[in-house]
Amino acid sequence: MDSLQVRTGQVSLRILDDAGEERGIFRFNPEDVESAKRVLELQDELVQKSEAFKEANKNCKTADERIALLSETVNYFRGLIDNCFGEGTSDLVFGNAHTLSMFSDFIEGITPYYSQASAKRTAKYRKQTAEK
Repeated sequence: MDSLQVRTGQVSLRILDDAGEERGIFRFNPEDVESAKRVLELQDELVQKSEAFKEANKNCKTADERIALLSETVNYFRGLIDNCFGEGTSDLVFGNAHTLSMFSDFIEGITPYYSQASAKRTAKYRKQTAEK
């Protein structure tokens, strides 16, 4: 029987915990334009919510208020990640961690894949246009 392999551009990254133990495999497709669109929207939302967090943090009077605000913000960000990449992604990637810095680490970690895919798409279309 003949077969056909379709290369979609999916990337698989091993997710390691702080001890270097594998937590699982995170899969995403930076060549998928809908995925790229969702990631750009995610980045914008993270920036906007971070600014809102900083502003709201100024109004917190107690440590309990700051912790509640931080918890709300982290849970919101985890939800954004799950909405973008699928339910359970934030648990896979972040485990039980609840820090703000982990989100920028995540975005910085996947951005090169999306940048490379975008450059590849752009080069392909430029070449096709130049040939015509």
